[in-house]
Amino acid sequence: MDIHERIEKLMLERGWSKYRLAREAGLYPNTVYDWFNEKRYTPDRASIELVCLAFGLTQAEFYSGVDETALSGEQIRLLELYDGIAPEKRKVLLDLMTVMQEKNVSHRREPE
Repeated sequence: MDIHERIEKLMLERGWSKYRLAREAGLYPNTVYDWFNEKRYTPDRASIELVCLAFGLTQAEFYSGVDETALSGEQIRLLELYDGIAPEKRKVLLDLMTVMQEKNVSHRREPE
């Protein structure tokens, strides 16, 4: 489930409109509408924090759907940082992390 789907699910559970979410979170209605219209903007970190406050959730609960003890502080921070990266630059980060993980695994392999 992506961020947009998560927000939509939370709005549906509460019976909130996009306008109500904007009002409860202290955001401009156009900001929230732009997350779901053809622009499909991704909410920035500050907006996610406001959305979480409006829904009465921690960021860990928002991002993972589980209680905050399921993620370490570093994992939560990584999710927050990732969310703040422009969508077109996220692939670069994911590629870098994949290479780093592969190198880490190859260093652990026993010699043949």
